Amino acid sequence: MGKSTSFLSSIFYLIRSSHSRSTVIITIACLIACVIIFTMAGQANSMALQAFCSLCIFDLLFIGTALLSAWVFENNNTRVRQRNQNLLDNPAVLFIPTQTISTFSYGTARFEVLAVFTSTMLSILGAFFILKESIEKYLENETIHTEYLLFASILTFIVHMFVIYFVRNQAFDHVIAASASSWLQEHVSDIFQNICHYIPGLSRLLLPRINPLALLCWCGLTILFSDSFLLRMGYGNFVDTLASLLMAFMTFGTMVPMAIYSGKILLQTTPAPMIGQLDKCLHEASRLDGVLEFRHEHFWALSFGTLVGSVHVRCRRDADEQLVLAHVWSKLANVAQILTIHIFKDDWLRPQSHTYTQNQTTNPVISNNPSTYNNFVVIT
Repeated sequence: MGKSTSFLSSIFYLIRSSHSRSTVIITIACLIACVIIFTMAGQANSMALQAFCSLCIFDLLFIGTALLSAWVFENNNTRVRQRNQNLLDNPAVLFIPTQTISTFSYGTARFEVLAVFTSTMLSILGAFFILKESIEKYLENETIHTEYLLFASILTFIVHMFVIYFVRNQAFDHVIAASASSWLQEHVSDIFQNICHYIPGLSRLLLPRINPLALLCWCGLTILFSDSFLLRMGYGNFVDTLASLLMAFMTFGTMVPMAIYSGKILLQTTPAPMIGQLDKCLHEASRLDGVLEFRHEHFWALSFGTLVGSVHVRCRRDADEQLVLAHVWSKLANVAQILTIHIFKDDWLRPQSHTYTQNQTTNPVISNNPSTYNNFVVIT
């Protein structure tokens, strides 16, 4: 009952928010436009137009991801406020037994990653569906009506560009900036650099690389205009089939880099740009007197922009635990926002270990409570 009430309160917050309210209005308008566009695409009987209109389905997924990001942001803020209030009411909550770590939840941070991965994978599957349908349509040799091609393609272009540039989507913005370039971006990058050389005002829009979703829409519109012109010239259904195949391949090439980036986060892999910085921080942390070695280092991306780290530190018997903890924490806290440090001494007579879990804005603490001497976690 409590979870459902919290979810409904989050939904009501999104509706009350001016930004989310505008997103909901855009969603309704996009749904109406999708009905009109797909009706015209069905009457035109053109697979190229249907392939281009599939961008409207991606737009709905894009808007859904934006609303989910807003809900996750509000949910995280609510959790932080409740946690801070609990810490003020009961400071003893800082010391929690280690056994509760297995039930500790990272919250809803990975919902955005899953939404982006789902949206891109559905678009890739849609490209394969267009590929199959285009071949079947060509073998049937049905008549294509060109009177709806231009109007439906222009309407799709307007809807897609409006959604991409006027709906704030933090998840997709991060993925577009951090993922690898698509083959379509790489092929047009030289052209854009030459254009910006003569028109410097376009550098903010086209450099360092244009938005791949906008580039896909521009190329699709160009293909539809060419397809409509060639069909009116009487070149037959082969032109429409070729246009739909090209549109499917462009959609596939645009979505694959974003799907790979979000999929690696779901697989809990270490982000490639962070490997060098992590190696440097671990090397600096190992130079402290008393630190013998690091074991079981694991750093992985929890969500977009959030890195989780876990490391076991073996130190000498005469080493100061607080000094080792503070030193290792100071070296790694700037890289990993959520960090777990497990310290154990090289002592076979009296086993003792300490674990510390922290957020970026906190300082390391070691408990002197004998009841938590063997193993404890500090939750901040």
